[in-house]
Amino acid sequence: MSSIAEKLKILETLVKLPSYRVIGYTHGHIVYSSNVEGTIDIWSLNMNTKRSVKISKGGIHSLAPVRPKSPLIVYTYDVSKGKELQQVFVNDVEGKNEVKIEDMPPRRVLGIGFDGETIALATASKGSMELWLLRPKGGAEMLYNINAIVFVTDYNDGKIVGQGILKGNPRAYEIFIYDLSKSEFIIYTPKDGSVNKNPKVRDNYVLFSTTAFGDEKLVLYNLETGKLEEPRFTYDDYKKYAFTEYVEFDWTPEGKIWFIGKRNGRTKAFIDGREIPMPEGFSEYLVQVNDKVYVTHSSLANPPQIYEVNINTGEYNVLFKSELPNEIASRIGKVHFVEYTSKDGLKIPAFIIESNTSPKPGPAVVYVHGGPWAEVADRWSVLITSLVVSGFHVIAPNFRGSTGYGEHFRRLNIGDPGGGDLVDVVKAAEFIKEKGLASKVAIMGYSYGGYMAFLALVKSPEVWSAGVAGAGIVDWEESYELSDAFFKQFINVLFDNKRELWSDRSPIHFVKNLRAPICIIHPQNDTRTPLRPVLRYVMKLLELGRTFELHVIPDIGHAIRNMDDLLKIVMPAVTFLDKYLK
Repeated sequence: MSSIAEKLKILETLVKLPSYRVIGYTHGHIVYSSNVEGTIDIWSLNMNTKRSVKISKGGIHSLAPVRPKSPLIVYTYDVSKGKELQQVFVNDVEGKNEVKIEDMPPRRVLGIGFDGETIALATASKGSMELWLLRPKGGAEMLYNINAIVFVTDYNDGKIVGQGILKGNPRAYEIFIYDLSKSEFIIYTPKDGSVNKNPKVRDNYVLFSTTAFGDEKLVLYNLETGKLEEPRFTYDDYKKYAFTEYVEFDWTPEGKIWFIGKRNGRTKAFIDGREIPMPEGFSEYLVQVNDKVYVTHSSLANPPQIYEVNINTGEYNVLFKSELPNEIASRIGKVHFVEYTSKDGLKIPAFIIESNTSPKPGPAVVYVHGGPWAEVADRWSVLITSLVVSGFHVIAPNFRGSTGYGEHFRRLNIGDPGGGDLVDVVKAAEFIKEKGLASKVAIMGYSYGGYMAFLALVKSPEVWSAGVAGAGIVDWEESYELSDAFFKQFINVLFDNKRELWSDRSPIHFVKNLRAPICIIHPQNDTRTPLRPVLRYVMKLLELGRTFELHVIPDIGHAIRNMDDLLKIVMPAVTFLDKYLK
Protein backbone atom coordinates (compact mmCIF):
# COMPACT_ATOMS: atom_id res chain seq x y z
CA MET A 1 0.00 0.00 0.00
CA SER A 2 1.35 3.39 -0.98
CA SER A 3 0.08 5.46 1.95
CA ILE A 4 -1.68 5.42 5.29
CA ALA A 5 -4.54 7.38 3.71
CA GLU A 6 -5.09 4.65 1.12
CA LYS A 7 -4.97 1.96 3.80
CA LEU A 8 -7.51 3.73 6.00
CA LYS A 9 -9.83 4.27 3.03
CA ILE A 10 -9.77 0.55 2.20
CA LEU A 11 -10.37 -0.40 5.83
CA GLU A 12 -13.29 1.99 6.10
CA THR A 13 -14.82 0.56 2.93
CA LEU A 14 -14.39 -2.97 4.28
CA VAL A 15 -15.81 -2.31 7.74
CA LYS A 16 -18.82 -0.44 6.35
CA LEU A 17 -19.54 -3.00 3.64
CA PRO A 18 -23.23 -3.97 3.87
CA SER A 19 -24.06 -7.40 5.29
CA TYR A 20 -27.44 -9.11 5.37
CA ARG A 21 -28.89 -11.88 7.57
CA VAL A 22 -32.36 -13.38 7.24
CA ILE A 23 -34.41 -13.51 10.46
CA GLY A 24 -37.90 -14.66 9.51
CA TYR A 25 -41.08 -14.16 7.51
CA THR A 26 -44.44 -12.73 8.52
CA HIS A 27 -47.42 -11.04 6.88
CA GLY A 28 -45.85 -10.93 3.42
CA HIS A 29 -42.48 -9.58 4.60
CA ILE A 30 -39.00 -11.07 4.77
CA VAL A 31 -37.48 -9.81 8.03
CA TYR A 32 -33.71 -9.39 8.03
CA SER A 33 -30.88 -7.56 9.78
CA SER A 34 -28.32 -5.34 8.12
CA ASN A 35 -25.66 -2.76 8.87
CA VAL A 36 -26.42 -0.92 5.63
CA GLU A 37 -26.94 2.40 7.46
CA GLY A 38 -24.00 2.02 9.82
CA THR A 39 -25.59 0.11 12.73
CA ILE A 40 -26.90 -3.45 12.96
CA ASP A 41 -30.67 -3.03 12.73
CA ILE A 42 -33.80 -4.91 11.68
CA TRP A 43 -35.42 -4.37 8.31
CA SER A 44 -38.39 -5.87 6.48
CA LEU A 45 -38.86 -6.42 2.75
CA ASN A 46 -42.40 -6.32 1.38
CA MET A 47 -42.41 -9.25 -1.06
CA ASN A 48 -45.12 -7.65 -3.21
CA THR A 49 -43.75 -4.12 -3.54
CA LYS A 50 -40.06 -5.13 -3.05
CA ARG A 51 -39.70 -2.12 -0.76
CA SER A 52 -37.64 -2.34 2.45
CA VAL A 53 -38.41 -0.44 5.64
CA LYS A 54 -36.30 -0.05 8.76
CA ILE A 55 -37.81 -1.54 11.93
CA SER A 56 -35.23 -0.58 14.58
CA LYS A 57 -32.90 2.40 14.85
CA GLY A 58 -29.42 2.76 16.31
CA GLY A 59 -28.38 -0.87 16.69
CA ILE A 60 -30.20 -3.81 18.27
CA HIS A 61 -28.70 -6.13 20.87
CA SER A 62 -31.00 -9.17 21.16
CA LEU A 63 -33.76 -10.44 18.89
CA ALA A 64 -36.73 -12.80 19.34
CA PRO A 65 -37.81 -15.28 16.64
CA VAL A 66 -40.32 -13.90 14.14
CA ARG A 67 -43.73 -15.62 14.27
CA PRO A 68 -45.75 -15.84 11.01
CA LYS A 69 -49.01 -15.45 12.95
CA SER A 70 -47.98 -12.06 14.40
CA PRO A 71 -47.02 -8.82 12.62
CA LEU A 72 -44.89 -7.81 15.63
CA ILE A 73 -41.07 -7.84 15.77
CA VAL A 74 -39.46 -8.07 19.23
CA TYR A 75 -35.92 -6.89 20.00
CA THR A 76 -33.80 -5.15 22.63
CA TYR A 77 -31.64 -2.06 22.75
CA ASP A 78 -28.73 -1.50 25.11
CA VAL A 79 -29.84 1.48 27.21
CA SER A 80 -26.60 1.83 29.19
CA LYS A 81 -23.89 3.02 26.76
CA GLY A 82 -22.53 -0.48 26.23
CA LYS A 83 -22.93 -1.96 29.70
CA GLU A 84 -25.40 -4.41 28.14
CA LEU A 85 -28.34 -3.45 30.29
CA GLN A 86 -31.19 -3.89 27.84
CA GLN A 87 -34.86 -3.08 27.52
CA VAL A 88 -37.36 -4.76 25.23
CA PHE A 89 -38.99 -2.98 22.29
CA VAL A 90 -41.74 -4.02 19.91
CA ASN A 91 -42.55 -2.72 16.44
CA ASP A 92 -44.89 -3.86 13.65
CA VAL A 93 -43.46 -5.33 10.47
CA GLU A 94 -44.19 -2.06 8.64
CA GLY A 95 -41.94 -0.18 11.09
CA LYS A 96 -44.66 2.30 12.08
CA ASN A 97 -45.17 1.82 15.80
CA GLU A 98 -42.12 1.18 18.00
CA VAL A 99 -43.03 0.72 21.67
CA LYS A 100 -40.74 0.27 24.69
CA ILE A 101 -41.83 -2.19 27.38
CA GLU A 102 -40.80 -0.37 30.54
CA ASP A 103 -42.17 -2.76 33.15
CA MET A 104 -38.97 -4.83 33.40
CA PRO A 105 -35.90 -2.98 34.75
CA PRO A 106 -32.88 -2.95 32.39
CA ARG A 107 -31.16 -6.34 32.44
CA ARG A 108 -28.49 -8.35 30.62
CA VAL A 109 -30.60 -10.51 28.26
CA LEU A 110 -29.61 -14.17 27.83
CA GLY A 111 -31.99 -15.28 25.13
CA ILE A 112 -35.44 -14.07 24.17
CA GLY A 113 -38.52 -15.84 22.81
CA PHE A 114 -41.86 -14.69 21.36
CA ASP A 115 -44.93 -16.88 20.85
CA GLY A 116 -46.78 -14.24 18.84
CA GLU A 117 -48.55 -12.82 21.88
CA THR A 118 -46.15 -12.60 24.84
CA ILE A 119 -42.39 -12.44 25.30
CA ALA A 120 -40.18 -14.71 27.42
CA LEU A 121 -36.58 -14.01 28.27
CA ALA A 122 -33.72 -15.02 30.54
CA THR A 123 -31.89 -12.17 32.22
CA ALA A 124 -29.02 -11.45 34.58
CA SER A 125 -28.74 -8.68 37.14
CA LYS A 126 -25.90 -7.99 39.53
CA GLY A 127 -27.10 -10.65 41.94
CA SER A 128 -29.29 -13.18 40.13
CA MET A 129 -30.52 -14.83 36.93
CA GLU A 130 -34.21 -14.83 36.16
CA LEU A 131 -36.97 -15.83 33.76
CA TRP A 132 -39.40 -13.06 32.78
CA LEU A 133 -42.68 -12.87 30.88
CA LEU A 134 -43.55 -9.59 29.13
CA ARG A 135 -46.60 -8.39 27.22
CA PRO A 136 -46.22 -6.19 24.11
CA LYS A 137 -48.90 -3.77 25.35
CA GLY A 138 -47.23 -3.46 28.74
CA GLY A 139 -46.82 -5.61 31.81
CA ALA A 140 -44.00 -7.78 33.13
CA GLU A 141 -43.81 -10.72 35.49
CA MET A 142 -40.71 -12.41 36.91
CA LEU A 143 -41.46 -16.12 36.68
CA TYR A 144 -38.44 -17.81 38.18
CA ASN A 145 -35.13 -17.09 39.87
CA ILE A 146 -32.23 -19.49 39.35
CA ASN A 147 -28.60 -19.59 40.48
CA ALA A 148 -27.17 -21.12 37.31
CA ILE A 149 -26.13 -20.26 33.78
CA VAL A 150 -29.32 -20.32 31.72
CA PHE A 151 -30.40 -19.23 28.21
CA VAL A 152 -33.87 -19.04 26.68
CA THR A 153 -33.84 -20.53 23.16
CA ASP A 154 -37.57 -20.72 22.31
CA TYR A 155 -41.08 -19.96 23.55
CA ASN A 156 -44.20 -21.46 22.00
CA ASP A 157 -47.47 -23.19 22.89
CA GLY A 158 -47.33 -22.08 26.52
CA LYS A 159 -43.84 -23.43 27.15
CA ILE A 160 -40.51 -21.64 27.56
CA VAL A 161 -37.46 -23.78 26.74
CA GLY A 162 -33.74 -23.23 26.97
CA GLN A 163 -30.44 -24.67 28.06
CA GLY A 164 -28.02 -24.17 30.90
CA ILE A 165 -25.55 -25.64 33.34
CA LEU A 166 -28.39 -26.60 35.63
CA LYS A 167 -27.00 -29.54 37.63
CA GLY A 168 -23.64 -28.02 38.52
CA ASN A 169 -21.48 -30.01 36.09
CA PRO A 170 -19.44 -27.45 34.08
CA ARG A 171 -18.95 -29.98 31.26
CA ALA A 172 -22.67 -30.64 30.76
CA TYR A 173 -25.66 -28.71 29.49
CA GLU A 174 -29.20 -29.66 30.44
CA ILE A 175 -32.39 -28.31 28.87
CA PHE A 176 -35.28 -26.82 30.80
CA ILE A 177 -39.00 -26.57 30.13
CA TYR A 178 -41.05 -23.96 31.95
CA ASP A 179 -44.76 -24.78 31.63
CA LEU A 180 -46.74 -21.57 32.09
CA SER A 181 -49.97 -23.43 32.79
CA LYS A 182 -48.38 -25.16 35.79
CA SER A 183 -45.75 -22.53 36.76
CA GLU A 184 -43.36 -25.47 36.74
CA PHE A 185 -39.60 -25.41 35.93
CA ILE A 186 -38.42 -28.85 34.75
CA ILE A 187 -34.78 -29.80 34.13
CA TYR A 188 -34.29 -32.58 31.58
CA THR A 189 -31.33 -34.51 30.22
CA PRO A 190 -31.30 -37.85 28.40
CA LYS A 191 -28.09 -38.74 30.24
CA ASP A 192 -26.25 -37.06 33.10
CA GLY A 193 -23.04 -35.45 31.87
CA SER A 194 -24.24 -35.02 28.27
CA VAL A 195 -24.47 -31.74 26.39
CA ASN A 196 -27.96 -30.78 25.22
CA LYS A 197 -28.40 -27.60 23.20
CA ASN A 198 -30.72 -25.15 21.51
CA PRO A 199 -34.15 -26.70 22.30
CA LYS A 200 -37.11 -25.62 20.16
CA VAL A 201 -40.72 -26.35 21.13
CA ARG A 202 -43.79 -27.05 18.99
CA ASP A 203 -47.02 -28.61 20.23
CA ASN A 204 -45.92 -31.38 22.60
CA TYR A 205 -42.42 -31.87 21.21
CA VAL A 206 -39.03 -30.39 22.05
CA LEU A 207 -36.39 -30.61 19.30
CA PHE A 208 -32.77 -30.36 20.48
CA SER A 209 -29.25 -31.67 19.87
CA THR A 210 -27.61 -34.06 22.32
CA THR A 211 -24.38 -35.99 22.92
CA ALA A 212 -26.17 -38.49 25.19
CA PHE A 213 -25.65 -41.29 22.66
CA GLY A 214 -22.15 -40.47 21.38
CA ASP A 215 -21.63 -37.90 18.64
CA GLU A 216 -24.00 -34.94 18.51
CA LYS A 217 -27.40 -35.79 17.00
CA LEU A 218 -30.89 -34.32 16.74
CA VAL A 219 -33.67 -35.81 18.87
CA LEU A 220 -37.31 -35.13 19.74
CA TYR A 221 -38.57 -35.22 23.32
CA ASN A 222 -42.26 -36.08 23.60
CA LEU A 223 -43.64 -34.04 26.48
CA GLU A 224 -46.72 -36.25 26.81
CA THR A 225 -44.97 -39.63 26.98
CA GLY A 226 -41.63 -38.43 28.38
CA LYS A 227 -39.82 -40.45 25.70
CA LEU A 228 -37.17 -39.58 23.11
CA GLU A 229 -37.78 -40.12 19.41
CA GLU A 230 -35.58 -39.80 16.35
CA PRO A 231 -36.75 -37.24 13.77
CA ARG A 232 -38.15 -38.81 10.60
CA PHE A 233 -37.28 -37.27 7.24
CA THR A 234 -38.75 -37.83 3.78
CA TYR A 235 -35.35 -37.50 2.12
CA ASP A 236 -31.97 -38.94 3.13
CA ASP A 237 -29.52 -36.50 1.50
CA TYR A 238 -28.11 -35.72 4.96
CA LYS A 239 -26.92 -39.29 5.51
CA LYS A 240 -23.85 -38.87 3.30
CA TYR A 241 -22.41 -36.28 5.69
CA ALA A 242 -20.90 -36.85 9.14
CA PHE A 243 -21.58 -33.62 11.03
CA THR A 244 -19.82 -32.76 14.27
CA GLU A 245 -22.27 -30.01 15.23
CA TYR A 246 -25.70 -28.65 14.33
CA VAL A 247 -25.54 -24.89 13.80
CA GLU A 248 -29.28 -24.23 13.83
CA PHE A 249 -32.54 -26.13 13.46
CA ASP A 250 -36.29 -25.69 13.85
CA TRP A 251 -39.61 -26.50 12.23
CA THR A 252 -40.90 -24.87 9.05
CA PRO A 253 -44.42 -23.37 9.27
CA GLU A 254 -45.71 -26.63 7.75
CA GLY A 255 -44.10 -28.69 10.50
CA LYS A 256 -41.08 -30.07 8.62
CA ILE A 257 -37.74 -30.09 10.45
CA TRP A 258 -34.92 -28.10 8.91
CA PHE A 259 -31.31 -28.04 10.10
CA ILE A 260 -27.83 -26.81 9.24
CA GLY A 261 -25.00 -29.27 9.92
CA LYS A 262 -21.33 -28.39 10.21
CA ARG A 263 -17.99 -30.11 9.81
CA ASN A 264 -14.51 -28.54 9.60
CA GLY A 265 -15.95 -25.04 9.66
CA ARG A 266 -18.26 -25.48 6.67
CA THR A 267 -21.97 -26.25 6.53
CA LYS A 268 -24.78 -27.96 4.63
CA ALA A 269 -28.47 -27.05 4.95
CA PHE A 270 -31.47 -29.38 4.78
CA ILE A 271 -35.28 -29.28 4.90
CA ASP A 272 -37.00 -32.59 5.64
CA GLY A 273 -33.67 -34.30 4.93
CA ARG A 274 -33.30 -32.75 1.44
CA GLU A 275 -30.17 -30.72 0.83
CA ILE A 276 -30.51 -27.04 -0.06
CA PRO A 277 -27.76 -26.32 -2.61
CA MET A 278 -25.43 -23.54 -1.50
CA PRO A 279 -21.87 -22.41 -2.38
CA GLU A 280 -18.98 -23.57 -0.17
CA GLY A 281 -18.84 -21.66 3.08
CA PHE A 282 -21.15 -21.13 6.02
CA SER A 283 -24.95 -20.97 6.18
CA GLU A 284 -26.25 -19.47 9.43
CA TYR A 285 -30.03 -19.54 9.24
CA LEU A 286 -32.86 -20.27 6.82
CA VAL A 287 -36.54 -19.42 6.37
CA GLN A 288 -39.00 -21.27 4.13
CA VAL A 289 -41.80 -19.40 2.34
CA ASN A 290 -43.87 -21.76 0.19
CA ASP A 291 -41.48 -23.27 -2.39
CA LYS A 292 -38.69 -20.75 -1.68
CA VAL A 293 -35.99 -20.89 0.99
CA TYR A 294 -34.08 -17.81 2.17
CA VAL A 295 -30.60 -18.56 3.54
CA THR A 296 -27.90 -16.40 5.14
CA HIS A 297 -24.55 -17.42 3.70
CA SER A 298 -20.95 -16.15 3.82
CA SER A 299 -17.34 -17.30 3.74
CA LEU A 300 -13.97 -15.98 4.86
CA ALA A 301 -13.72 -14.29 1.45
CA ASN A 302 -17.35 -13.15 0.99
CA PRO A 303 -19.61 -11.09 3.30
CA PRO A 304 -23.05 -12.31 4.49
CA GLN A 305 -25.72 -12.30 1.79
CA ILE A 306 -29.28 -13.65 1.63
CA TYR A 307 -29.86 -16.33 -1.01
CA GLU A 308 -33.26 -17.23 -2.44
CA VAL A 309 -33.43 -20.93 -3.35
CA ASN A 310 -36.20 -22.75 -5.20
CA ILE A 311 -36.59 -25.90 -3.10
CA ASN A 312 -38.00 -27.88 -6.06
CA THR A 313 -35.46 -27.01 -8.75
CA GLY A 314 -32.41 -26.20 -6.57
CA GLU A 315 -31.87 -22.97 -8.52
CA TYR A 316 -30.78 -19.97 -6.47
CA ASN A 317 -30.10 -16.28 -6.75
CA VAL A 318 -28.96 -13.61 -4.31
CA LEU A 319 -31.84 -11.63 -2.84
CA PHE A 320 -29.59 -9.24 -0.91
CA LYS A 321 -26.13 -9.00 -2.42
CA SER A 322 -22.94 -7.62 -0.86
CA GLU A 323 -19.94 -7.71 -3.16
CA LEU A 324 -16.36 -6.88 -2.27
CA PRO A 325 -14.89 -4.04 -4.35
CA ASN A 326 -12.08 -5.28 -6.55
CA GLU A 327 -9.41 -3.35 -4.63
CA ILE A 328 -10.37 -5.44 -1.57
CA ALA A 329 -11.19 -8.79 -3.20
CA SER A 330 -7.91 -8.81 -5.13
CA ARG A 331 -5.95 -8.62 -1.87
CA ILE A 332 -7.48 -11.80 -0.43
CA GLY A 333 -5.50 -14.90 -1.35
CA LYS A 334 -6.06 -18.61 -0.82
CA VAL A 335 -8.12 -19.89 2.10
CA HIS A 336 -6.94 -23.23 3.52
CA PHE A 337 -8.39 -25.52 6.14
CA VAL A 338 -5.43 -27.19 7.88
CA GLU A 339 -4.58 -29.27 10.93
CA TYR A 340 -1.37 -29.08 12.92
CA THR A 341 -0.10 -31.03 15.89
CA SER A 342 0.17 -29.34 19.28
CA LYS A 343 2.94 -30.20 21.74
CA ASP A 344 0.95 -32.98 23.42
CA GLY A 345 0.01 -34.61 20.10
CA LEU A 346 -3.50 -33.12 19.88
CA LYS A 347 -4.61 -32.24 16.34
CA ILE A 348 -5.61 -28.57 16.10
CA PRO A 349 -7.83 -27.43 13.20
CA ALA A 350 -7.21 -23.97 11.76
CA PHE A 351 -7.85 -21.73 8.79
CA ILE A 352 -5.03 -20.00 6.93
CA ILE A 353 -5.90 -16.97 4.84
CA GLU A 354 -3.13 -15.68 2.59
CA SER A 355 -2.65 -12.06 1.62
CA ASN A 356 -1.98 -11.38 -2.06
CA THR A 357 -0.09 -8.18 -1.21
CA SER A 358 2.69 -9.79 0.84
CA PRO A 359 5.61 -12.04 -0.05
CA LYS A 360 6.06 -15.58 1.24
CA PRO A 361 7.40 -15.55 3.86
CA GLY A 362 5.97 -12.24 4.99
CA PRO A 363 4.39 -10.58 8.02
CA ALA A 364 1.84 -12.88 9.66
CA VAL A 365 -0.73 -12.75 12.46
CA VAL A 366 -2.07 -15.49 14.68
CA TYR A 367 -5.71 -14.46 15.09
CA VAL A 368 -7.33 -15.88 18.24
CA HIS A 369 -11.12 -16.08 18.41
CA GLY A 370 -13.23 -15.17 21.44
CA GLY A 371 -15.52 -17.29 23.50
CA PRO A 372 -13.59 -19.42 24.29
CA TRP A 373 -16.47 -21.74 23.25
CA ALA A 374 -16.64 -20.42 19.71
CA GLU A 375 -14.61 -20.94 16.53
CA VAL A 376 -13.23 -19.47 13.35
CA ALA A 377 -15.20 -21.13 10.57
CA ASP A 378 -15.31 -20.43 6.84
CA ARG A 379 -17.60 -17.48 7.54
CA TRP A 380 -17.16 -13.73 7.25
CA SER A 381 -14.94 -12.00 9.82
CA VAL A 382 -14.24 -8.29 9.45
CA LEU A 383 -11.28 -8.50 11.84
CA ILE A 384 -9.59 -11.31 9.92
CA THR A 385 -10.28 -9.76 6.52
CA SER A 386 -8.94 -6.39 7.73
CA LEU A 387 -5.64 -8.06 8.51
CA VAL A 388 -5.47 -9.90 5.18
CA VAL A 389 -6.24 -6.88 2.99
CA SER A 390 -3.66 -4.90 4.98
CA GLY A 391 -0.91 -7.28 3.93
CA PHE A 392 -0.75 -9.91 6.68
CA HIS A 393 -1.00 -13.65 6.24
CA VAL A 394 -3.35 -14.99 8.94
CA ILE A 395 -3.62 -18.29 10.76
CA ALA A 396 -6.74 -18.68 12.92
CA PRO A 397 -6.41 -21.72 15.19
CA ASN A 398 -9.42 -23.48 16.66
CA PHE A 399 -7.56 -24.26 19.87
CA ARG A 400 -8.80 -26.84 22.37
CA GLY A 401 -12.03 -25.50 23.81
CA SER A 402 -13.31 -24.37 20.41
CA THR A 403 -16.73 -25.47 19.21
CA GLY A 404 -17.41 -27.36 16.00
CA TYR A 405 -15.08 -30.31 16.55
CA GLY A 406 -17.05 -32.38 19.03
CA GLU A 407 -17.84 -31.99 22.70
CA HIS A 408 -14.73 -33.81 23.89
CA PHE A 409 -12.60 -31.18 22.12
CA ARG A 410 -14.70 -28.27 23.47
CA ARG A 411 -14.40 -29.47 27.06
CA LEU A 412 -10.60 -29.65 26.99
CA ASN A 413 -10.02 -26.14 28.33
CA ILE A 414 -12.63 -26.31 31.11
CA GLY A 415 -10.58 -26.14 34.30
CA ASP A 416 -7.50 -25.16 32.26
CA PRO A 417 -7.98 -21.77 30.53
CA GLY A 418 -4.67 -20.27 29.55
CA GLY A 419 -3.04 -23.71 29.78
CA GLY A 420 -3.34 -26.19 26.92
CA ASP A 421 -5.22 -23.69 24.75
CA LEU A 422 -2.30 -21.26 25.06
CA VAL A 423 0.09 -24.02 23.96
CA ASP A 424 -2.07 -24.56 20.86
CA VAL A 425 -1.99 -20.84 20.02
CA VAL A 426 1.79 -20.61 20.38
CA LYS A 427 2.18 -23.70 18.21
CA ALA A 428 0.15 -21.93 15.47
CA ALA A 429 2.94 -19.32 15.22
CA GLU A 430 5.51 -22.08 14.74
CA PHE A 431 3.29 -23.85 12.20
CA ILE A 432 2.79 -20.82 9.94
CA LYS A 433 6.55 -20.31 9.89
CA GLU A 434 7.07 -23.96 8.98
CA LYS A 435 4.58 -23.50 6.11
CA GLY A 436 6.85 -20.79 4.70
CA LEU A 437 4.30 -18.00 5.11
CA ALA A 438 5.66 -16.07 8.08
CA SER A 439 8.77 -13.97 8.58
CA LYS A 440 7.66 -12.06 11.68
CA VAL A 441 4.59 -13.13 13.68
CA ALA A 442 2.19 -11.12 15.84
CA ILE A 443 -0.81 -12.22 17.88
CA MET A 444 -4.20 -10.54 17.86
CA GLY A 445 -7.57 -11.30 19.46
CA TYR A 446 -10.72 -9.80 20.91
CA SER A 447 -12.51 -10.87 24.13
CA TYR A 448 -11.12 -14.30 25.10
CA GLY A 449 -8.80 -13.80 22.12
CA GLY A 450 -7.65 -10.54 23.71
CA TYR A 451 -6.97 -12.43 26.95
CA MET A 452 -4.93 -15.00 25.02
CA ALA A 453 -2.95 -12.21 23.36
CA PHE A 454 -2.15 -10.66 26.77
CA LEU A 455 -1.14 -14.06 28.15
CA ALA A 456 0.85 -15.31 25.15
CA LEU A 457 2.94 -12.13 25.09
CA VAL A 458 4.11 -12.69 28.69
CA LYS A 459 4.17 -16.51 28.87
CA SER A 460 5.89 -17.07 25.50
CA PRO A 461 7.52 -13.67 24.90
CA GLU A 462 10.21 -14.99 22.56
CA VAL A 463 7.65 -15.98 19.89
CA TRP A 464 6.09 -12.64 19.06
CA SER A 465 7.18 -9.48 17.26
CA ALA A 466 4.05 -7.59 18.37
CA GLY A 467 0.60 -8.11 19.80
CA VAL A 468 -2.88 -6.59 19.78
CA ALA A 469 -5.18 -7.30 22.73
CA GLY A 470 -8.79 -6.21 22.27
CA ALA A 471 -11.27 -6.27 25.19
CA GLY A 472 -9.18 -8.83 27.05
CA ILE A 473 -8.89 -9.96 30.67
CA VAL A 474 -5.65 -9.40 32.60
CA ASP A 475 -6.75 -10.26 36.15
CA TRP A 476 -9.34 -12.99 36.73
CA GLU A 477 -9.81 -12.19 40.41
CA GLU A 478 -10.62 -8.52 39.92
CA SER A 479 -12.75 -9.27 36.85
CA TYR A 480 -14.77 -11.73 38.93
CA GLU A 481 -15.40 -9.12 41.62
CA LEU A 482 -16.58 -6.63 38.99
CA SER A 483 -18.89 -9.12 37.22
CA ASP A 484 -22.65 -9.58 37.40
CA ALA A 485 -24.31 -12.88 38.35
CA PHE A 486 -23.94 -14.37 34.86
CA PHE A 487 -20.24 -13.66 34.40
CA LYS A 488 -19.42 -14.80 37.92
CA GLN A 489 -21.00 -18.13 36.97
CA PHE A 490 -19.16 -18.09 33.63
CA ILE A 491 -15.75 -17.70 35.31
CA ASN A 492 -16.54 -20.45 37.81
CA VAL A 493 -17.55 -22.80 34.99
CA LEU A 494 -14.53 -21.94 32.83
CA PHE A 495 -12.12 -22.67 35.67
CA ASP A 496 -14.18 -25.58 37.04
CA ASN A 497 -14.12 -23.66 40.36
CA LYS A 498 -10.30 -23.95 40.52
CA ARG A 499 -9.73 -20.48 41.92
CA GLU A 500 -6.16 -21.40 42.77
CA LEU A 501 -5.46 -21.08 39.00
CA TRP A 502 -6.64 -17.48 38.78
CA SER A 503 -3.27 -15.99 39.70
CA ASP A 504 -1.15 -18.15 37.38
CA ARG A 505 -3.48 -17.51 34.43
CA SER A 506 -3.68 -13.73 34.94
CA PRO A 507 -1.32 -11.79 32.61
CA ILE A 508 -1.01 -8.89 35.07
CA HIS A 509 1.24 -11.01 37.31
CA PHE A 510 3.77 -11.59 34.49
CA VAL A 511 4.13 -8.09 33.02
CA LYS A 512 7.88 -8.11 33.56
CA ASN A 513 8.21 -10.83 30.90
CA LEU A 514 6.75 -8.64 28.14
CA ARG A 515 9.22 -7.98 25.32
CA ALA A 516 7.15 -7.20 22.22
CA PRO A 517 5.28 -3.93 21.66
CA ILE A 518 1.60 -4.28 22.56
CA CYS A 519 -1.48 -2.41 21.35
CA ILE A 520 -4.34 -2.46 23.86
CA ILE A 521 -7.83 -1.62 22.59
CA HIS A 522 -10.65 -1.62 25.11
CA PRO A 523 -14.27 -0.40 25.27
CA GLN A 524 -14.81 2.06 28.11
CA ASN A 525 -18.03 0.49 29.42
CA ASP A 526 -17.23 -3.19 28.93
CA THR A 527 -18.97 -5.33 31.59
CA ARG A 528 -17.73 -8.68 30.28
CA THR A 529 -14.05 -7.79 30.40
CA PRO A 530 -13.90 -4.70 32.65
CA LEU A 531 -11.52 -1.84 31.87
CA ARG A 532 -10.31 -1.17 35.44
CA PRO A 533 -7.84 -4.12 35.67
CA VAL A 534 -6.50 -3.25 32.22
CA LEU A 535 -5.68 0.27 33.39
CA ARG A 536 -3.71 -1.23 36.30
CA TYR A 537 -1.85 -3.36 33.75
CA VAL A 538 -1.04 -0.22 31.74
CA MET A 539 0.37 1.48 34.86
CA LYS A 540 2.74 -1.44 35.29
CA LEU A 541 3.82 -1.08 31.66
CA LEU A 542 4.60 2.59 32.34
CA GLU A 543 6.64 1.73 35.41
CA LEU A 544 8.62 -0.88 33.46
CA GLY A 545 9.15 1.35 30.42
CA ARG A 546 7.59 -1.11 27.96
CA THR A 547 6.43 -0.07 24.47
CA PHE A 548 2.66 0.08 24.16
CA GLU A 549 -0.34 1.88 22.74
CA LEU A 550 -3.62 2.24 24.62
CA HIS A 551 -6.91 2.99 22.88
CA VAL A 552 -9.96 3.32 25.13
CA ILE A 553 -13.09 3.62 22.98
CA PRO A 554 -15.56 5.92 24.74
CA ASP A 555 -19.21 5.14 25.47
CA ILE A 556 -19.30 1.60 24.08
CA GLY A 557 -19.30 -1.90 25.54
CA HIS A 558 -18.10 -5.37 24.60
CA ALA A 559 -20.66 -6.03 21.85
CA ILE A 560 -20.08 -3.81 18.82
CA ARG A 561 -23.23 -2.73 16.98
CA ASN A 562 -21.97 0.45 15.29
CA MET A 563 -19.62 0.27 12.29
CA ASP A 564 -17.84 3.50 13.27
CA ASP A 565 -16.99 1.88 16.62
CA LEU A 566 -15.74 -1.24 14.84
CA LEU A 567 -13.50 0.99 12.76
CA LYS A 568 -12.00 2.33 16.01
CA ILE A 569 -10.84 -1.22 16.76
CA VAL A 570 -9.64 -2.15 13.29
CA MET A 571 -7.66 0.98 12.38
CA PRO A 572 -5.34 1.21 15.40
CA ALA A 573 -4.74 -2.55 15.26
CA VAL A 574 -3.70 -2.55 11.62
CA THR A 575 -1.56 0.59 11.78
CA PHE A 576 0.20 -0.73 14.90
CA LEU A 577 0.97 -4.10 13.30
CA ASP A 578 2.12 -2.35 10.13
CA LYS A 579 4.70 -0.44 12.15
CA TYR A 580 6.15 -3.42 14.03
CA LEU A 581 5.84 -6.26 11.49
CA LYS A 582 6.78 -4.60 8.20
